[in-house]
Amino acid sequence: MKISQKLFLAFVGLTSIVLIATLSLARWSFDQGFLDYINGLEQERLQYLSNELLALYAANPVSQTDPSVMTEQQSTRVWQSINQKALTQAIALHAPRPQKYRPDGSAMPPPRPIGDNPPLGPGSQLGPPRRRPPFASPPSGPPTGLYSAAQQFIVGADIDHADVLISLPLIFDDQVVGYLYSSPIRDIESSSATAFSQQQRWTSMGIGLLCLLLASAIAWWLSRFLLIPVKQVMLGVSYLSQGNYDQRLSPQRTDELGQLMANIDHLALTLSKNRSAKNRWLADISHELRTPLSILCGEIDAIKAGIRTFNHIQLISLEQEVLRMKHLVDDLYELSLSDVGGLRYHFQRVNVSESLQSTLNSMATSLQDKGLTLQSKLQPEVYLSADMLRLEQLFINLLMNSMAYTDSPGVIDVRLSQQNKTMILTINDTKPSASIEECEHLFEPLYRQDSARTRRGSGAGLGLTICKNIVEAHDGTIKAIPSPQGGLCIEVQLPMHRESL
Repeated sequence: MKISQKLFLAFVGLTSIVLIATLSLARWSFDQGFLDYINGLEQERLQYLSNELLALYAANPVSQTDPSVMTEQQSTRVWQSINQKALTQAIALHAPRPQKYRPDGSAMPPPRPIGDNPPLGPGSQLGPPRRRPPFASPPSGPPTGLYSAAQQFIVGADIDHADVLISLPLIFDDQVVGYLYSSPIRDIESSSATAFSQQQRWTSMGIGLLCLLLASAIAWWLSRFLLIPVKQVMLGVSYLSQGNYDQRLSPQRTDELGQLMANIDHLALTLSKNRSAKNRWLADISHELRTPLSILCGEIDAIKAGIRTFNHIQLISLEQEVLRMKHLVDDLYELSLSDVGGLRYHFQRVNVSESLQSTLNSMATSLQDKGLTLQSKLQPEVYLSADMLRLEQLFINLLMNSMAYTDSPGVIDVRLSQQNKTMILTINDTKPSASIEECEHLFEPLYRQDSARTRRGSGAGLGLTICKNIVEAHDGTIKAIPSPQGGLCIEVQLPMHRESL
């Protein structure tokens, strides 16, 4: 299954779950609210009915007794002395009536109001005149019962008090003289209410289906829109797999996909540079090997043709070219071992000051023969956990590089110090120098400068690369910058943390 199909199904599935949950909660809320609305109408109906019943209560002569001395039993006798038929008619008058409809299906208006209530006695606290409640009553109302203040049943329906949730006290002259009880409506049973509920259910289902179709259309568009950068990434990866490193995605996004596209562009650029470096390296190696081989072939051909006599001088010339090739092959072999991690290091506690001073003493004669002055300032007793042989190779390669690229008369200044558990070695020489841009490439294999610091000796341009690998194997750093003395400054920093190993 494609990612676009998975995204589409995920969007539609999530939308369906949320939509079903929302409609279900809305339906439950509607049912509860509709029942609460009907029960609220029932409470209003009881209020109108209380006005009618209190009017009958006030019209009874027995109720004219002082309310402050009237007991609950006397209140009960007042209700019992009232015409029970009148009380029953009053309850029946305010009973909910079923909604009537015209032949065309429209609802008929409610009945016209009934006349005003008869005037009440003095001191009565009654509501507005008796009229038909101006609200749409439920189609079939719940049973209603009249009880005295002593909770004695008077008239209507005798309701189980355990199910009573709707009640209204009857207050006459600031005293409770009775109660009206009505059972709440918990289920919709009438045909009109059921039809209304069904209509709302079908309407909700229609709205839900319409929303689902709209969500499906949006999900289809989003699944295609969101996969546009993914397809671009796939195209970029296909370019890389085909070896086409010049194509760029050029992302215009700032999100994670844009960052991924930028990383793919950077990868393509890196692979392109590595391929160019590999081709250049192979070309340089072949050139470095071809030069001494051409000289050897030329001298051998000259000796064979009798142009030159094979003597000790010719033998030394041939030996120099063979040694030059041997030096190049040894450097290439050592560099390849360093790159693949084949060089083995034996770390031990080494006195760096003593090792560096020994190297300087061994090279003093070569420096004097070239007309160079050696200056050194070494901090004594600088210890480091390192491979002594590789460390001496590092010192020799750095000094040979400075000696090969410093004009005579010149100066080579070597300084060794320890700062914050870090060994710092700096080698400064005099002109010629190199630019900052060229310094960044000095540690690349077989790198050739365009400035005056070109290769002048028999080296193959691998010495600094080997130095970098040795430093990195000791968890250190090496860099080259223009020297204040007019030449080049190479700085090596090796951490002292290996001393505790």
